[in-house]
Amino acid sequence: MSFRRHFVFAPFLVAAGIAAQSGGCAAIDDEKKPAWRPRPDDAASSGGGDGAFDASSATGGTSLGAGGGLSGAGEGGFGASSSCAQASAEATLVPLDMLILLDRSGSMLGSKWSGVTSALSAFVNDAASTGMNVGLTYFPRSSNGQSDCNHTSYDDLAVAIGELPRNTPELTASIRSTSPGGGTPMRPALQGVLTNATAYKDANPSHKVIVVLATDGDPSGCSGNTVASTAEMAQKALRYNGVQTYVIAVQGSTLANLDQIAAAGGTARAFDVTTDIAAFSAKMAEIRASALPCELLIPAPPAGLVLDTSRVAVRLAPQGAGPLEIPKADDAADCGTGPGWYYDDDVLPKKIILCPASCTTVQREVHAELDVLFGCAPTLN
Repeated sequence: MSFRRHFVFAPFLVAAGIAAQSGGCAAIDDEKKPAWRPRPDDAASSGGGDGAFDASSATGGTSLGAGGGLSGAGEGGFGASSSCAQASAEATLVPLDMLILLDRSGSMLGSKWSGVTSALSAFVNDAASTGMNVGLTYFPRSSNGQSDCNHTSYDDLAVAIGELPRNTPELTASIRSTSPGGGTPMRPALQGVLTNATAYKDANPSHKVIVVLATDGDPSGCSGNTVASTAEMAQKALRYNGVQTYVIAVQGSTLANLDQIAAAGGTARAFDVTTDIAAFSAKMAEIRASALPCELLIPAPPAGLVLDTSRVAVRLAPQGAGPLEIPKADDAADCGTGPGWYYDDDVLPKKIILCPASCTTVQREVHAELDVLFGCAPTLN
């Protein structure tokens, strides 16, 4: 099951004979042209290569950028169904997977530990997290420092990645049974977790995978355990296959240092709770919202057919409002500051990606219906 936040993705089969409302998904006079057409003999699907993230990885594929906004009121305007849509298919958001790396060093003892763990328990029990895949581990792995400086000690998570709410009981049980103690081997811990995360991304290339590091300190102890080396791990994972590193700065940490790690991991700056641990829960919700992929997986075409990419339209119906069409852009560069969407590959697309303005709008909606209509000519950006 993919993570859908509170969006509802409806099947897009539209009964013949239902008149389309004016202004959107027009092209009704095209006599119901099919969304799928015969596959050319020379058409072929492209595949990804093998690889792995490790301390020496310097290059690799990057993840697709979450891309758009809405047409203004009065644009789009198609209703609950459009007679130009001729295909039955369900589009789903790219799943969001989160690996949490929690600092359990001795300095976390007390109100910081109770505040962070209460917030994490609330997060994995939150209905808004339903459908996410979440895993959890801690650093240091032990209170006596044994093997804490070896990054392979963190390859195995305390709680393996699993879908919420099925994984919620194991996550909450692990949180309850863990207590602070030990130092801050941040670099080896992050390296181990990112090795796990990038391997998981390789095995699930259609997923969005992120790591959330929460700490109240700076790297200390262990050879090569510095802010720069920790940031380097985050940067290598991002460059390898797009795994981002989010950072939450708890009281006791140096915000500028954690900003450096977050920026290297593709998330600009650390989320700051240094003055108010009660804000940790809100920051987790912010991370969930900002990390939600603004990408839709295109369903596989029927056997022997390929998608007519010129006849796909996207619309969003915010709660309590009529549907608005999101216009099609040529590519990411064509998005500008306005609404739009584009294909990841114009020849053999596998995803529909929302432009930044539309992505922000979609992430802001609590309840909305996002439809992809196969067989409808889109409004162009």
